[in-house]
Amino acid sequence: MYIDLAYGDSKIEFDIPDENFAGKIIPKQVSATSDVEGKLARVLANPHGPHLDELVRSRTVCVLVEDHTRDAPHRELVSSIIPLLTDANLVQFIITTGSHEVNHPANLEIVDMIRRVSEDGGLSSFDVHINDCQSEDVVDLGVTSRGTPLIANALAVGHDVYVSLSDMKAHYFAGYSNGLKNFLPGVCAFKTIEANHSMSVDPKATFGRHPYHPNSSRRDNPLADDMREAMEMMTKNAKVFTLSVISSGRKLVWAEAGRLEPVIARGIEVLDETTSFTVDSVPRIIVSPGGYPQDKSLYHAQRGLELTKNAVADDGEVLLVAECRDGVAPPKATENFFKKLKAPLDEVIASITGEYHLYEHKAFKFAELLKRVSSVKMYTALDKETIESAHLEKIDDIQEVIDRWIADDPKTKILVLDKGNKLSIYAS
Repeated sequence: MYIDLAYGDSKIEFDIPDENFAGKIIPKQVSATSDVEGKLARVLANPHGPHLDELVRSRTVCVLVEDHTRDAPHRELVSSIIPLLTDANLVQFIITTGSHEVNHPANLEIVDMIRRVSEDGGLSSFDVHINDCQSEDVVDLGVTSRGTPLIANALAVGHDVYVSLSDMKAHYFAGYSNGLKNFLPGVCAFKTIEANHSMSVDPKATFGRHPYHPNSSRRDNPLADDMREAMEMMTKNAKVFTLSVISSGRKLVWAEAGRLEPVIARGIEVLDETTSFTVDSVPRIIVSPGGYPQDKSLYHAQRGLELTKNAVADDGEVLLVAECRDGVAPPKATENFFKKLKAPLDEVIASITGEYHLYEHKAFKFAELLKRVSSVKMYTALDKETIESAHLEKIDDIQEVIDRWIADDPKTKILVLDKGNKLSIYAS
């Protein structure tokens, strides 16, 4: 059985004999449209609650746009709302980087795109800003009930209307990426993000759980609920509107608009139907996060491992296929993620019980997986020394690894998972 997997901007091919092939899991192929702009126009014309143009008339508006790490249809999302914002007094666009890199070239491209689309669309008063979690131009909004100090970008505070543009998918500790994440961590200060993310080691902070989940038994996620509370504190009496989508390449699987909770709840239903799978664990799995930008660094590719790790049996083997053209991690995450991961695994796990520092949760979760399986191999552009320093094994030939697995155990089963950063794998 010839298989291909996303790798950077290309595909990697290999062969698994039928008797050893346990299947390939990707988000379910459901009805999708390539008419992205037409679909967005239709959902904006039929929102949950008031129409956007009615909400913004003679008001100040803050539009929250996801950063370059999200493979969202940025231009189409922004273009679709511009005609509905022309009667606003002021439109403040903010790229919601959270703790991600600020001046990445791809973020600057999003800024340029927003300016062009806004000018072409006739917006008379607008501004575009990239959030910097280290900026001192912030506002202290108090403390959430879980003790998170809510410190937000000053440009994101005090508006009449908030519009959150979001491409939804599973998230390994926030439950689901959705419109709430544009507020926290999106436009918050480092201290706020760190406090919120310290909850990521709680077993209930995991994919499939969210305060807006339609199933009441799956709403207990302390980290995601902290995000919900922060959004409510930040927006106060303002109106909050979201245009949310689930994308697949250049196509839309789903889109809805309007009030946050019903839109997010419906998006969660669609994700559970299309990207959630319950499987019997197997001795070997091959995982691709989904190509660039999902595999832009080891830091980003790790999400795919977390979302699919339930597919591999204890003492099994994992082969991660991730280019990592941007290295191991963004510069600000290197110390607490990658350098910490280089320590003995027991030390990495034990260290998380002390004072939490942002990004440590990634090292902790990586170490937990490495302790449970016999090896994590990696096909990547990263060099051998770098990979092996983090307890991983660099390989140069995927087919050679597969052939060796089968030689060691002719009856072994190998499961392939593509677009891992958008999957949710549950053990049966």
